[in-house]
Amino acid sequence: MLARPLTLRLGCAAAIVAKAACGGSGTEPVSRPEPEPEPPPPVTTAATYRAVFDATWSASTHPTNFPGGAHFSPLIGAVHNDSVTFWALEGIATPGIERMAETGGTATLAAEIRAEIPGPALTVINGSGTRSPGSATIQAITLREDFPLVTLVTMIAPSPDWFVGVSGLSLRDDEGNWLQELQVVLYPLDAGTDNGANYTSANDDTQPKEPIRSLQGPHPFSDEPVGTFTFTRTDG
Repeated sequence: MLARPLTLRLGCAAAIVAKAACGGSGTEPVSRPEPEPEPPPPVTTAATYRAVFDATWSASTHPTNFPGGAHFSPLIGAVHNDSVTFWALEGIATPGIERMAETGGTATLAAEIRAEIPGPALTVINGSGTRSPGSATIQAITLREDFPLVTLVTMIAPSPDWFVGVSGLSLRDDEGNWLQELQVVLYPLDAGTDNGANYTSANDDTQPKEPIRSLQGPHPFSDEPVGTFTFTRTDG
């Protein structure tokens, strides 16, 4: 006698799931769960950029003693994180930065970068030089979520120890999203390793080395920039 009511109750429960409450008219709406929220879009952990260096240094922008054969040396740099710095304003130039700024040579700086791989650096960046005015392009620089920074430099040539570049430039916005494009205006820098005051001054090592500083404005430069770096995302 006890089995029959138990069976009825189970049947009522099944009916509730199927369409309506047991014993009702059958016209009451079925209670449905709230839909699951859509998952967030997947996090993009890597991005690839094209880097274009547009050299604008010329006799019209910097007329004081503008040199013959004006050019920029091969581009050299790194993809890295914030645990390493390869150069900084008011910092002292490493041997690699000194050699790049004085001669355009890239081997010493490349070795300094490779010494941080694996670790805080991901890869060495290499690119061609260019006459000025002119341009040079690096077709693919790949960054990762854990390596979102770019350092990139090139020598102003001829010069005692002058160069342009960026140091630890992030290609992510404040919310951690990869930027679609970023342009950086470049002004001349003094590496602090040579005392020469003109483009073609004789070699005169600075001892001790002085901090890297901006040359925007001081002789023989003007307040005009000498170029731009434009980083454009190419993979999305």
